[in-house]
Amino acid sequence: MTHYICKGSCGGSSEEMTVCETDGCTNQWEMMEECNCADGMHGKKEEVKVIVVKDSNGTVLKDGDDVVLIKDLPLRGSSTVYKRGTKATNIKLTDNADEIDCKLDGSAIVLRTEFLKKV
Repeated sequence: MTHYICKGSCGGSSEEMTVCETDGCTNQWEMMEECNCADGMHGKKEEVKVIVVKDSNGTVLKDGDDVVLIKDLPLRGSSTVYKRGTKATNIKLTDNADEIDCKLDGSAIVLRTEFLKKV
């Protein structure tokens, strides 16, 4: 399968011979090069991204950790306020390094890591 790839920072590809039009690419407006790879990976190995989640003090968090709130947090759309020092046990990490899933007082919620401290 013949196709064309950009050798710049964008890694773009096309079925037609053309120039790279990606804004910010180091090879913008230059001709793409022919590629005959069968897997579409262009000789690159698939990268596995490891997300490192840290609390407000920079301590690394992992699934199952216990955390406490470092400030009072009102629950949106409710009159409930979770007080400073409230403990969340058995947290679960999300795809976003700035958020975790947890249960506080029986409610499953998402909390921003900037308001948490590992116990």
